[in-house]
Amino acid sequence: MARTKKAPQVRFFTADGVEVETILDLAGPHKDELVKRIVEALARDAARQDFLAERGLVSRQA
Repeated sequence: MARTKKAPQVRFFTADGVEVETILDLAGPHKDELVKRIVEALARDAARQDFLAERGLVSRQA
């Protein structure tokens, strides 16, 4: 049986060295703002990719 390579586990730590579960835990009370900014950035990138693809500058990826 072939072994599958496991992706390395990503660990997140606060500035004072306390390990947290997710990157959102680092945001603390600003979690909603962080999620909003991430979603906006992803939307901008998708719009940019569509813009470039419409002009034939990059290929559309499925």
